[in-house]
Amino acid sequence: MNIFVLHPHEKVSIVQRKLMSTIKEKNVFNLAIKGNFDDCQNLVKSMFADKEFSNSINMSGVNSINWARIIAQAVYYFYTYFQVQDNRPINFSVPTGNFGDVYAGYLSKKMGLPINKLIVATNQNDILHRAISNGNYEAENVIETNSPSMDIQIASNFERLIYDLNDSNDNETRKIMHEIKDNGKYIISKNNMKKINKDFLSASMSEKEVLDTIKEVHIKYGIILDPHSAIGFGSLNKAKIDGNNIVLATAHPCKFPDAINKSIGVKPDLPDELKYVMDEKENYDILTNNLGKTQKYIKEKI
Repeated sequence: MNIFVLHPHEKVSIVQRKLMSTIKEKNVFNLAIKGNFDDCQNLVKSMFADKEFSNSINMSGVNSINWARIIAQAVYYFYTYFQVQDNRPINFSVPTGNFGDVYAGYLSKKMGLPINKLIVATNQNDILHRAISNGNYEAENVIETNSPSMDIQIASNFERLIYDLNDSNDNETRKIMHEIKDNGKYIISKNNMKKINKDFLSASMSEKEVLDTIKEVHIKYGIILDPHSAIGFGSLNKAKIDGNNIVLATAHPCKFPDAINKSIGVKPDLPDELKYVMDEKENYDILTNNLGKTQKYIKEKI
């Protein structure tokens, strides 16, 4: 099985890139795409939609497009609930860009886990916050931030929520997704907003708020949060909700050295078992944001 790793060129830190691009296995190929996360995701979706191509390479995905990823993430919610359960309601603040992890929480609630609220925590690329808070799911220009996993405008897994909100009507969902693709906009109905507000709250964090939160948590608790986890923590504070409040953490702070250094004047070290990657030679190819060229590259490697 060959593995192709797509990531935006020059949109990740050197540590993130090193962790991906120093793999020595000969069946792993790193592709740096000249574009942003949405560009990479659109390429993957387009390749899946090209049935002749996807079938010819036996294509599968390992990000949250894959339903298996959502199922695995649902385990977090059940595990946490049974660790902290008492008579108070339980809420989860979930840093999210592609709506995958927080959708896993939503499914956990549908399966019977007594979750009160799921807080959708986003950065300045706040399409999910706007959708959850006022029903305006409208794509804007992507802003490059210190929390790059949230630098997204079209969240793949929000389509799954749209499907649920519209009573599992695939034709209606298809119509809405075409509307989003053609116009970059979808206004959620008042009836569906009532359904959303039953399960979700949301908040967004500016760049300054993220850095301030990292600093605040470090001073108060001696813990260094990565920018994405800081967004979860800060969004929980903004939500001001009572109960057992859980923040899902996402990454090691060493992956975001510039943001951490800017916030608290510290460059967090890589874990000892990963330090070797900084001395390893990188191996990746840079491609333009072009479906045909990406498919040709993959075919040639296979």
